[in-house]
Amino acid sequence: MNYLRSLFLNFLIVFFIDRVSPGVEIQNYENVPNIGADIFFSLVVGFLNASVYFFFTLLELPITNLKLGITTFIISFGAFLIIALVPFGVRIVSPWGVIIGGLVVWLVAFMANHLEWKHYNQV
Repeated sequence: MNYLRSLFLNFLIVFFIDRVSPGVEIQNYENVPNIGADIFFSLVVGFLNASVYFFFTLLELPITNLKLGITTFIISFGAFLIIALVPFGVRIVSPWGVIIGGLVVWLVAFMANHLEWKHYNQV
């Protein structure tokens, strides 16, 4: 899996979770969903999650599944906790938004980074 596919996959999963996850709501401005905030949030979280493997390689840190898992966990759950505290067009309306949203985004981000690591480790 290359970086662009990983970025696209991470963006799509965050965008999808924002739209369908219970406990996550996109605020409306004059009865129109705020699409800009949703896309911006998805791009930022998707970029951060897709870049974990490359940040480790740029810093020349040894990569393990534990490091990938902890880093993507912090980014994924941290992003949903931040929008729970400071809504900016996407907001958390129940704890399930953080739990379900963070968990699904974390699993996809971990798998994408793990596949990147395995792909470049074989070369």
